[in-house]
This record gives sequence, structure tokens and C-alpha cells, in this order.
Amino acid sequence: MGGNLFSVLFSTIKSKFASIVSKLRLWLSWNFIKTRIIGGIRDFFFKLLDVRPKDKHDYYSVFGWLISKKLAYAIVIIVGVLSIWYISVTTSIFSSLTKSAGMQTYKYNSILLRLASSRVQILGKSGYLAYEGDVAKGYATGQGTLYSPDTTMVYQGAFVKNKFEGEGTDYFKSGTSHYRGTFHDNLYEGAGKLFREDGSQEYDGEFHLGYKEGAGKLYDPSGSLIYEGNFSSDNIIYSELLGKNVEEIRKMYSGRQILYEQDPELGTDSVVYMPDINALYLGISDESAADDSNKADTVYVLSDSFQSGSKKADDIAELKEIFGEPIYEGNSSIELPEAVAVNILNSYEPALNGRVDMDTTEVFSDDIIVHSFDENYMVYVYSFKRGGLVYSFICKGEGSWFSFYGIKAVEDANEAN
Repeated sequence: MGGNLFSVLFSTIKSKFASIVSKLRLWLSWNFIKTRIIGGIRDFFFKLLDVRPKDKHDYYSVFGWLISKKLAYAIVIIVGVLSIWYISVTTSIFSSLTKSAGMQTYKYNSILLRLASSRVQILGKSGYLAYEGDVAKGYATGQGTLYSPDTTMVYQGAFVKNKFEGEGTDYFKSGTSHYRGTFHDNLYEGAGKLFREDGSQEYDGEFHLGYKEGAGKLYDPSGSLIYEGNFSSDNIIYSELLGKNVEEIRKMYSGRQILYEQDPELGTDSVVYMPDINALYLGISDESAADDSNKADTVYVLSDSFQSGSKKADDIAELKEIFGEPIYEGNSSIELPEAVAVNILNSYEPALNGRVDMDTTEVFSDDIIVHSFDENYMVYVYSFKRGGLVYSFICKGEGSWFSFYGIKAVEDANEAN
């Protein structure tokens, strides 16, 4: 009797809670939850895409056009969702397809490259490997190697935002090193070394804005030191030789030299030709010196161009842009060092008015005595003054191109170039 009563009571309670349990099971089932979520998202997008304005407050006014606010919101959200989906999908696909030797590979104009911050490979416009190395925010930054379309190395070293910056090496097209040293903004800057294409060292010293600038050393193709001094705009500062005696000059210039001595009956002046730096100097005896040694009075540079900073002059008009008007111009009979210079130039190709007649005796191959020369040989001279120096440019005639130039210190000099 008691058992039947308990069963009846349990059945009654069970029937009361059965509907609640059924509802709980339904609410907690994954299908119900998924259906509600999908339904909620569907309802959200139905409402979002119901862009029909209800009144004037549902519009944006843009340049006189009325645009539904709901439409604008819908476009922003849809674009955002599609962008996230595109980046996530393409990144995974691109990563699996473009890895090479454990390194990501990108095209030079890839949007995904802007997101990379690692060691990568970058392909140029035609598909060649243009860069291999570190990148940050799409820029070559760190250590890397730049290649040309024909696969030869252009540069290897440090980069900052796609520019050569720091220690690095650039190369000839043949693949041999051209420069090793520091760079700034793609240009040689600071200490570095220049090499010839055959691998021999040409220069070791300081650079500025891509030029030899400051203290440096020049070497011949065999590797022997030929000159040590200061440079400006890739050129030797020849005026540094002025006033120095033979021994002092030999400490600076250790290359080959040829001595042209005047016949003792004509005087004690001498001309020293320095072929390795394309220059010669007139040595004049300094009677005030204890050793009565010859000192460089004038230096002649055997070049038909003149460099001043970033400006280069190849004719008289361009020289006037650098110096202003000349302090002297006119015909002049030739002097001994100028005669030597003219004949040296004519040994390579016709220059000025041809060779100067000269009576000489060759004591040794590098020691020549000059007995006489044609002092009626005429040249046209333009002289300019700058600082404490006078630059004299030797021409064939008025207004023509110059063939070489001389540098001489003036007595009232307060400055040196």
C-alpha cells in the first residue's frame, strides 16, 4: 500500500517536471544553440540590410547627396568582414605557396609585404630575385643583399628603409667588390676602401656624399702606396704640395717621378713630374732655408677639367661660374714647367699648338737636363684668384678649352685651399 502510494507520488512529480527537463535538454543541445546563433546573425543582417530610411534623420548629407545611414553602416561592416576574411585566407594560402628555403617570398608591390617583419625574399617587377634579407613594415631594414635583374649582386650589407645605411659593400657588374665601408643615404660616407675591377685596391680613406673627401691614400694597380694626403670631391688637394721641399713631398708622393733639371748655366730651377698623380711641380731654390733646398713654387695639374665641390668645369665659361671674372687673361710665352707639361700631353695625343722644341740630355731615364727650349711658343692664359691661391688655366687660344692648369700661392695669402 505504502509502496503504491510512493509510486503514485513519484509519477506525479515526474510528470510535473518532465516538460521542464525536456526544455532544458532542448536549450542545452548544440543544434538548438547553433540554430539560435545563426538565426540571431541572420536577423542582425536582415535588420542591417534593411537600409530603407524611415525619416529624414536616417540620412547623411554628403555634397548635396542623401545617403542612408544604415546603408553606410552596412557597407563599412561588410568591407571590414571581407577584409579580415581575405587577409586570413590569403595569408595562409600565400605562406604555403611562397616559402623558399624556409623564407617567405613576396612580390615587390605585395600588400602582404607591408605586414612582414622577418627575413624574406622579394621579387622584382620581371620576377627576378631582387632582395634577400631583413624587412620591417615592408622596407628593407637590417642586413640584406640587393641583386640586379641579371642576378649579380649590387650591394650587400646594412639597410634602413630601402636605403644603404651603415656598413656594406657594393659591386661591379662583374661581381668584384667596388667599395667596402660605410654608407649614408645610399652614398659613400665615412671610412671606406675603393677597388678596381681587377680586384686591386685604389683608395683607402674618408668619403663624404659619395666622394673621396678628407684624409686618404692612393694605390697603384700593383698595390703600392703612391700618395697620402687630403682629398676634395674625389680629387687630390694639390695645393698641399706648395711650399714643401723635396723630402716633404716624397713623404706624400711615393710613386714614380721624373726630374727635369735646368742647365746650371741657365739657373737652378727644376721640374718634377709625378705621373702617378698626373701632376708636376716647379721647384725653386729657397736661399733662406738652411739646406738651400728646392721648394714647390707652382703645381701643375695635367687635367682638362676642374672640380670645385659639386661643380665641374670643362671650359672657360664654366670656370667663370666658379671663380668669377679672371684677374688676368692674355697671350703668354711659355715657361719651363709649362713646356714640360705641353710635351707630356703631346706624347699621348695632340694638344695646344703641338710639341715645344726642347734641347735635352737624358742622364738617366728619370733624370733629364734641359739645355734650352722654345721660349717663343705661345699659349693663352686665364688666371683666377681664390683665397690665397692663383689658378692659371693654359689654353690654345682665347675662349677655347684649357689643357691643364697651375696653382701658385700668392704673397698676401691669408688662406689656403
